[in-house]
Amino acid sequence: MLIALCNLDDLAEGKARGFDPLQQGKDSVFALRCNGEVRLYRNSCPHQDVPLEYRKDRFLSADGARIICYAHGAQFLPESGVCVYGPCLGERLQGLSCVTQEGWLLVDELELR
Repeated sequence: MLIALCNLDDLAEGKARGFDPLQQGKDSVFALRCNGEVRLYRNSCPHQDVPLEYRKDRFLSADGARIICYAHGAQFLPESGVCVYGPCLGERLQGLSCVTQEGWLLVDELELR
């Protein structure tokens, strides 16, 4: 079953948004648009399995160039999820498959489990 996360128009270039698609009370995934492409990642730092953002939808550096783990200062490339600075250097955020359809960003419920 596909779950709609947001309208693609609501996901601006260089911005990220968190989502709670399974309605568990926390943003378990986040999406961003980088170089015109949409990426979807689990909201979990590979260093200690903590959420990345320090407040709602704050996943990126001020200039939008890096994904930041605000607990540990790790920095990840938006296009690949690879850590380029911090305690989990070389590790990756877990990317998820997503689909765009009729202007919506969708994720398969099975992908979230």
